[in-house]
Amino acid sequence: MWQPCDRLCWYLNAMKVIVVSGARSNVGKTHLSRALCTLLPGAVRIKIGHHARKPGKDANLYQIGTSFSNIAAEHSDALFLIIESNRILEEITPECAIYLPADNSKPSAEIAIKKADIIRGEPVPPSKISVLAKRMECDETVIRAIVELIGGTAKKELTK
Repeated sequence: MWQPCDRLCWYLNAMKVIVVSGARSNVGKTHLSRALCTLLPGAVRIKIGHHARKPGKDANLYQIGTSFSNIAAEHSDALFLIIESNRILEEITPECAIYLPADNSKPSAEIAIKKADIIRGEPVPPSKISVLAKRMECDETVIRAIVELIGGTAKKELTK
């Protein structure tokens, strides 16, 4: 049974970064990012895009080109930064990169798919779950819960 991450994770005073990227707009990046914030206590959702901030909405919206170091400094108390962006992957390699595929990919999706640790619709092997748990400094059940949120499946190990 899954338990909240704060019972299963240990922290070394360093935020962990999850990038949610996608082939194009309207593939579910925001929906997934919000769900990840619910799953991971202390998470802050960041959106990087072309649009300007709207008053009273999108407080954590940053323009493309805003450096990761500026974003991280503004949210230094966060345990997790959940960043919706393809382009941020040109600057950083996060602890976990998630890719949401679709037809008619935009050009920035190329780097996102190359850096992806988890791709929606593709199985995630136990070895990858273990690696991600170490990077994220949490129990493998948390990574399996993330995979389930994405709509993926964790491959079962073959027993002899």
